[in-house]
Amino acid sequence: MQLRQYRYVGPPEIKRSARRESHCLHVANASDLIPWSAEFLPQGRAHGAFTVTYIIDIDERLWIADRRSEHVACADGQDVLAAGEITFEYAGSRIGASDITNQSTGYCPEPSCWSVVARVLGRLGIPHPPHFTPAFEFRRCDECGTTNLIKEGAFECAVCNAALSPTWNYF
Repeated sequence: MQLRQYRYVGPPEIKRSARRESHCLHVANASDLIPWSAEFLPQGRAHGAFTVTYIIDIDERLWIADRRSEHVACADGQDVLAAGEITFEYAGSRIGASDITNQSTGYCPEPSCWSVVARVLGRLGIPHPPHFTPAFEFRRCDECGTTNLIKEGAFECAVCNAALSPTWNYF
């Protein structure tokens, strides 16, 4: 199955200034998370649960950054296979993912990108839930161009009330 590559669809000025910074981490294995969280998270957050911005690049590598970071900066301006937020929790000396979303209004990835997220986390030995918690659906309004988060199955633009596409439409 060919994976969809998601290009950045957010504000152009954010992409123009997006560069991967030193606080972004390529996670090569689960143990990488422990020293990174101690160095880059606010004091006291390195123990217990912490939520980060993540992307999976087109080479199926996991990158994370502080939750306040832009996904496009974490991706160094490039296309991604998945993007969202992950909450990691320590369980003794092990770390696992307790919550994972596809919440990224910069890339608007489909819930179907879960397959690559699960594969990458599995390869890294990071325990994770069986699906996004929660999964988000995004649609671009063909009338006004606004990005919409679909809520309660209502495919109607929150800005101009136009009907939204029933299928993902960020091509």
